[in-house]
Amino acid sequence: MLPATSQAQQSAQLAPKGPTVQAAAVGFRATGAKVDATTKSTAAPIVSRHQGQDVALMAVGVGAMVAGALIGDTAGTIILIGGAGMALFGLYHYLE
Repeated sequence: MLPATSQAQQSAQLAPKGPTVQAAAVGFRATGAKVDATTKSTAAPIVSRHQGQDVALMAVGVGAMVAGALIGDTAGTIILIGGAGMALFGLYHYLE
């Protein structure tokens, strides 16, 4: 009599012990799903942003910081802080 037909308890298939190549693999695995090459994937449209102005704000702000550091004293500190604010404002809009 066969074990499958007699409805007897069957031993489960033992999983491999220790590290395996499949467990060490990093990244995506496409095991069961098949990719259909005929489907078209549409990329998100590139948003036209005015990044030139943001980059200019950052550059002028860093320039003002350097100028403020070279000037020194109270006036230089005010220019340095204003340049830092301008550079951070440009960076904020650039990353937005």
